[in-house]
Amino acid sequence: MAYATVQDMIERFGERALIDATRNLNQDRDVMDVIAINKKLESASATVDTYLQRRYEVPVRPVQLPVVDATCALARYALCQMDDSEPALQIQTGRKDALKWLSDIASGAATLDATAVPDKSDTWSRFQARPTSIRGNGLW
Repeated sequence: MAYATVQDMIERFGERALIDATRNLNQDRDVMDVIAINKKLESASATVDTYLQRRYEVPVRPVQLPVVDATCALARYALCQMDDSEPALQIQTGRKDALKWLSDIASGAATLDATAVPDKSDTWSRFQARPTSIRGNGLW
């Protein structure tokens, strides 16, 4: 399940940018490849889930705007890599910012209004407990 739609991509980046990113030699000059866009959105959504699944039930419901934004940025970068050219700096920066935000979510530095996954493991916790020790006259 994708966190974003083709319409979300159009609203953020414009129809012309998506046409240019997906056009191939066998297509009309003014037609975007909706199938390619949807595949990249699915892939980007799966990437987003890898960051969110440790802290939240995925797929995240309701889908929040920052999740849509991150998904669109990752999908746009992937679309622009379809040919042999390097994506523009603005597109690279969008991907970098999205991954940074997702890392912040995964680490707990940022949060979502979503259903949290309860921690049931013996090896992972939200904090590390340090055993106390007494040395001399004071603690630690």
